[in-house]
Amino acid sequence: MKTLILCEKPSVARDFAYAIGNCRSFDGYYENSQYIVTWALGHLCDLKEPEDYDPIYRKWTLENLPIIPQKFEYKVLKSGAKQFKVIKELLKRVDKVYICTDCGREGELIARLILLQAGWKDWNKVYRFWTSSALTSEVIRKNLAKVRPAVEFDRLFKSALARQWADWLVGINCTRAVSCKYNELFTVGRVQTAVLSLIVQREKEIINFKPEPYYNVQGVFIKGKDQFTALYFEEKKLQGTEDEYKNFEDEDKEEKEEGINSKFAIREKDFAEKIAFFIKGKVGVVKEVKSKITSEKPPLLFSLTTLQQEANRLFGFSADKTLEICQSLYEKHHILSYPRTESQHLDPAQAKDCIRLLNELSKVFKFGLKKCNVEVSNKRVFDLAKLTDHHALIPQGVPKRPLTSDERKIYELVCKRFISAFYPDCKYKHTVVHIQVGSFNFLAKGNILVDAGWREIYGGLKENVLIPLLREGDKVYVVDGKVIKKQTQPPPRYTDATILDVMTNAHRVIKDEALRKILKESAGLGTPATRAEILRKLQEKKYILKKNKILIPSPKAFFLIDLLKGEKVADVSYTACWERELERIARGEVSGVSYFLNDIKQYVVEFLERIKASRAVYQELRAKVVGRSKKFSKGATNKKKTGYSFLSKNKKKLKGGG
Repeated sequence: MKTLILCEKPSVARDFAYAIGNCRSFDGYYENSQYIVTWALGHLCDLKEPEDYDPIYRKWTLENLPIIPQKFEYKVLKSGAKQFKVIKELLKRVDKVYICTDCGREGELIARLILLQAGWKDWNKVYRFWTSSALTSEVIRKNLAKVRPAVEFDRLFKSALARQWADWLVGINCTRAVSCKYNELFTVGRVQTAVLSLIVQREKEIINFKPEPYYNVQGVFIKGKDQFTALYFEEKKLQGTEDEYKNFEDEDKEEKEEGINSKFAIREKDFAEKIAFFIKGKVGVVKEVKSKITSEKPPLLFSLTTLQQEANRLFGFSADKTLEICQSLYEKHHILSYPRTESQHLDPAQAKDCIRLLNELSKVFKFGLKKCNVEVSNKRVFDLAKLTDHHALIPQGVPKRPLTSDERKIYELVCKRFISAFYPDCKYKHTVVHIQVGSFNFLAKGNILVDAGWREIYGGLKENVLIPLLREGDKVYVVDGKVIKKQTQPPPRYTDATILDVMTNAHRVIKDEALRKILKESAGLGTPATRAEILRKLQEKKYILKKNKILIPSPKAFFLIDLLKGEKVADVSYTACWERELERIARGEVSGVSYFLNDIKQYVVEFLERIKASRAVYQELRAKVVGRSKKFSKGATNKKKTGYSFLSKNKKKLKGGG
């Protein structure tokens, strides 16, 4: 009997067939003397719809809710019926199965559901192919020789089922409840609604923000032939050498703050003008000079999320686009490791492979190979304790075929991050100078690069403000005094990069201190594999629109989040707790999923009771939304795109099944 290799996509199956060799191609599979290689088309099986359980659910009504199946059932998707039939017949010809779908929670779900629906019985003969490396022929052959019993990955399957069932329960029931109650088509999701809530709350902060004017006073000084500038700051008594420097450093940081609380900010214009007028033409005295050699360690290796953030910041790429490019570099070009990873570290056992990769990359990229120090003692790179199911996202070699412009951008980002990880620290001399002119105090700052270290890969320090050599007691002439008018700024709108950061680090927006500590290391919103999809769906459903890089919520989004105020499904902390439990299941920290699902079911029932009893008046909510829309319409382009006309637009969809 032969062994069936079950891949997730046709392109991956071709790579496996090529790697094992001597394969003949048939309709839906490849075969040689030892293996049969076949593929899914993503999900071939999915949960049944409510109407599959009972035709009564074809019509959306509040009276038919909640819909909670006693047992969740699955069906083969029409789009994958032909390929599923091929796989089912092939299973009759084999005595072993190697699951070679994507190495993650969803990949595990895809394969297990196919086997279950096809009636496979002998689970002791099912094994798991697992790797984070690009699927080159060498990697495929190497890891086929060390497949592991599938039972070791039951934890992933359980977590995937819990995630899928929870999403079905919340999505089906909450979506139907809100849509029926307000006679409009809304979608409510376990993660997407919490993310949307963040975007709406930020927009509300911007709408309600009232700017306040403030002023900076900039002194223009000369020492010898050198001219430099310094800012007025409020005097503060400093004690102790280290404290002095630290406090100077704190003052320096406050220069970048856009707020009245900054020590550089002056509230009264008259006072600012008085200072500027007084110092002009005067002589200042250098009271203190504090310098410190600062070492800056290289950035951590990329996870998918941090790469998506960087690509959005530099190139404006959406999270979805970056993931798509990564998949191409991984599956098609084999020059990127498995992209759907949350880890930013490597296994110490990979050190030798890193040396090989650096040697290979040195033939394409200009960098000092001798400067790279690949030591397993470097915990910023090699840390077994911080590994998840996959290691950090790293290059796997150099391109053997041409890359598109966008593929090249992402590939080079990953390569530079990888190379810089093994470079020395960047070292620079940071100097802050306290100057007194009469009774007024000024602060000057500057950086002098000592050793570029890893920043050599990125072109050195981006901000390198130089100031002349100054000593305590030196006298400096004030050429001019300028008043710079500023105003406090609202928080910035989210971009893909910043919302991904919050989704990854949900604890940052949670107010409850105890809960924040619990969630800090254990939970975010969604997973690396799903975050891009969540943002894409919110755009597709007109809850948010994108203008340049920024994400703007539509009136429809405001309406929904106002309606769901106080609900767990729109609360980041509760949603993060749900994600934390799914992660605990995936790690094998808990054996069952019933406790998690019971909590979801109870919440759904309570949610429905509140919606049914809600006295919110449709017309009043509509008026609030339309009124608010006018306040932020400057950020939108037109009514059609922002969803201004969403009210009464989708009623037909509710008559017969939504």
